[in-house]
Amino acid sequence: MLETPRVTGRHQQKFRCPNCGRKSFVRYIDTHNNCGYVADEVGKCDHENSCGYHYRPKEYFDDHAWMREKVVHFHPAKPLPPPPPLRQLPMELVGQTHSPHSTFWQWFSTRLVQQLGLNPTIVQAIYEDYRIGATKRGNVIFWQIDSQQRVRTGHVMQYQPDGRRHEGYQNWVHKEKSFQESIPKDFCLYQCFFGEHLLHKRPEAQVCIVESEKTALVMAAVQPQYLWLATCGSGGLNQEKLACLQGRRFTLFPDSGCLEKWRKVMEKTTGLEYTISTRMEQHPANTDLADLLLKPP
Repeated sequence: MLETPRVTGRHQQKFRCPNCGRKSFVRYIDTHNNCGYVADEVGKCDHENSCGYHYRPKEYFDDHAWMREKVVHFHPAKPLPPPPPLRQLPMELVGQTHSPHSTFWQWFSTRLVQQLGLNPTIVQAIYEDYRIGATKRGNVIFWQIDSQQRVRTGHVMQYQPDGRRHEGYQNWVHKEKSFQESIPKDFCLYQCFFGEHLLHKRPEAQVCIVESEKTALVMAAVQPQYLWLATCGSGGLNQEKLACLQGRRFTLFPDSGCLEKWRKVMEKTTGLEYTISTRMEQHPANTDLADLLLKPP
């Protein structure tokens, strides 16, 4: 049974969501029967928190009894092959793009110093530690480097001068045309936490996990006694990523509205010492720690 949207082509094609009306909807494809999209309304909206629309193929076929046979066909005839060995991106890419000249970093470094009164030296240290990058167009690159110092990918995001995300754009280094010559031909993406490479540098620090890279950086500046990591999305918390935290104490800080989602993930995970903060649940949906700290003066 398909559990995640699949589409043909280099990038996922987006349609208007049946629920919220935004062009953020990815449809499911019947890859077994090669008959195109399952149905116009079958798919998942990218806006998981504010919309949450997700109509799976199984639910669709259960609702349409005359098509029930197709449910069986969604099971592959043969077991899927194991994933290929992890291929990392060249560390040279991180060095080549390690630049403060992104719209995001210009806003970030100025706002934290002016509004929160932080020492510019602290802000500079965060820039160096987290290896913040920039594209030639001024988009920020949040590099994902794992605990073994392997470069998994870089999350490319576009921010406006006021520090707000440009919702219509985000990408990954391994998909950016300008980096294609440096990407291994058999590259396959396996994400890790943003900031994970710092685990070996700070072995005694208590780890704190938030959703967005921006929030991790803000909190690293305000509460540097902790090591702040980011899942890179509300759906980015999983057992594979958590494996690097064996033997470490950590606290999860889900955005408001995501508490139960993260609790369900942790219920399936054993052998870890952690706590989950509920403090954000008293705030409007999609509020995070950085939102509280960076409220307009």
